[in-house]
Amino acid sequence: MQECSACNGWGDREYNCPRCPNLMKDEGRAADYFDDYSPYLDQNATNLVDGVENSGTGTCVHLFVCDSCGWQDIRQV
Repeated sequence: MQECSACNGWGDREYNCPRCPNLMKDEGRAADYFDDYSPYLDQNATNLVDGVENSGTGTCVHLFVCDSCGWQDIRQV
């Protein structure tokens, strides 16, 4: 299994907010927000829930939030 560069801080992803001119902040894996125990689940299992079929590709699904307007977006990184 490859590791997610965004989760490990090797490569930050920046996206422009579609509602305002600011950058969106990476808040981590989207699956970590499902419930209290989600951050402790196996990443291969949560990737399947996120729709990432081949978890060996280093692809991870993250939540991005704009601090200015509050817009939220989920993206594969």
